[in-house]
Amino acid sequence: CCVSPPARCSGAYVGERCQLPNPCLSSPCKNAGTCTAVVRGSTVDYTCACRLGFTDELCLTPRDNVCLSNPCRNGGTCDLLTLSEYKCRCPPGWSGKTCQQADPCASNPCANGGQCVPFEAHYICRCTAGFHGANCKQDVNECNISPPVCKNGGSCTNEVGTYQCSCRPAYTGQNCEHLYVPCNPSPCQNGGTCRQIGDTTYDCTCLPGREGKAWGSSSGL
Repeated sequence: CCVSPPARCSGAYVGERCQLPNPCLSSPCKNAGTCTAVVRGSTVDYTCACRLGFTDELCLTPRDNVCLSNPCRNGGTCDLLTLSEYKCRCPPGWSGKTCQQADPCASNPCANGGQCVPFEAHYICRCTAGFHGANCKQDVNECNISPPVCKNGGSCTNEVGTYQCSCRPAYTGQNCEHLYVPCNPSPCQNGGTCRQIGDTTYDCTCLPGREGKAWGSSSGL
């Protein structure tokens, strides 16, 4: 006769037929120790695998280690790497090997979307385009940049964090960098057909029942 494979037990039971209560459900291993159920015939026991820094059957006894001296300051948590080496997990606002150094970026000193980068005991702000200064609070006047941002004789108007170009006839684009082509793209709406008349003028041939500046009247820039 065939032998049935061992049953797959729920977490509450162990054994070949899941007939024994799982002793690990009561979390007998302390200080984050790992519990493993050990089945011996009709009985069940458990063993604890202790995390670094603890020992004995239930992981209750601290082993002599560097974290016992509480090296992490200002609410930091000491994590053992070995019994003689550690790393501090610092709370927000603190950094350094023992969390002894106030985080210079904790107060978000960089304005207007600037990125704060800790540098020794201080910080450096990496500003977004359009702003400068130690804390990114000063607006960049793009209209004073050389060569001019507005090309082909366009006039520049500075705004907070940006600028606007007013282009001369025959030019278009954010920086007036493109030649204006009246029908590319077509300004005619509702299916009207655009026909270029001059360098900067066009005419729309409208569908029946439509008329207007962008539907049928000649216009330009």
